[in-house]
Amino acid sequence: MDSVDFIVVGQGIAGTTLAWALRWRGARVVVIDRAEAATASRVAAGLITPVTGQRLAKTWRLEPLWAAARAFYARVEAETQSSLLSELETVRLFQDTTERAAFVARVDTILKGLVSGPDVPVNATWFDAPHGGFAMVPAGRLDVARYLQVSRDVFARDGGYFVGEIDPERDVELVAGGVRLPRFGIAARGIVFCQGFSAVSNPWFPRVPYNFAKGEILTLRVPGLAESRTIHRGVWFLPIGGETYLAGATYERDALDCEPTPKGREELSARLRSLLRLPFDVTGHVAAVRPIVQDQRPTIGVHPDHPQIGYFNGLGSKGSLQAPFVASQFADFLTANGTIEREIDLARMTR
Repeated sequence: MDSVDFIVVGQGIAGTTLAWALRWRGARVVVIDRAEAATASRVAAGLITPVTGQRLAKTWRLEPLWAAARAFYARVEAETQSSLLSELETVRLFQDTTERAAFVARVDTILKGLVSGPDVPVNATWFDAPHGGFAMVPAGRLDVARYLQVSRDVFARDGGYFVGEIDPERDVELVAGGVRLPRFGIAARGIVFCQGFSAVSNPWFPRVPYNFAKGEILTLRVPGLAESRTIHRGVWFLPIGGETYLAGATYERDALDCEPTPKGREELSARLRSLLRLPFDVTGHVAAVRPIVQDQRPTIGVHPDHPQIGYFNGLGSKGSLQAPFVASQFADFLTANGTIEREIDLARMTR
């Protein structure tokens, strides 16, 4: 039986980032993933914005999260010889005069230093923007699909990546000082479940309250459009090369599956028609379920009775920004070099 330090279950943004953080601390890590095509991480746009929501709120813990993300992804880029994180100019257009007034009331207080405007210009022949808008700084995008792929390549090259499905109840055998996965022939000091939506059926963590949301995203071709910025107004609109763009996303709380729907396509298309003055063609359509816990905070920690079993989830739609900071803190904790902040500690939900 092969002996390693940690087994990470799931190679989404959470599992991938934790695996890197543990490796950089000298741990031997094995990542086991189901390699599903449609997961929240694999379809994620990877957008990072400092101002979010209808209330124009500053992103939670923006400064330390951004600093950690920049440093983390730069190190992965250097090790994989790839470009992953782009700092893109991002524009938010006001939906109405009420939203514009809310911005004006906050621009010199809560939002100071994060925005410029209002009245950031957009091309009036391309976009409908009667109420103006503002630019956000810093803002950016992680190429999530590439991040997962180049990371997987490194893990596999080092013998630390396997495709497979773990049954948390039947496959995990507790032993003194660790765990064993007899079916996989692996023993470890600890196992960490980074399962996203699939965590809802994990019997080791039945008390975590979830608030999952399905999201759908379209790929578009917009002939004649040459916008290089990310645009937000009731929908985010992201350039990915040439005349091709991504647009999203819906929020569905009931039908929690990874199937694109006609309803989702039409909802996004209707929002796009109110934003774009140019015709567009839908060339792709994907869906996945966002891993959200009830208080909308990333969550890390270990089982209250079996500390060799860990948990990392709850990144929601902000995983690209939050994952490096949270994974680094968890890696410090797992290697006995740090603690977990109460605000993101699993213990806040299980005790």
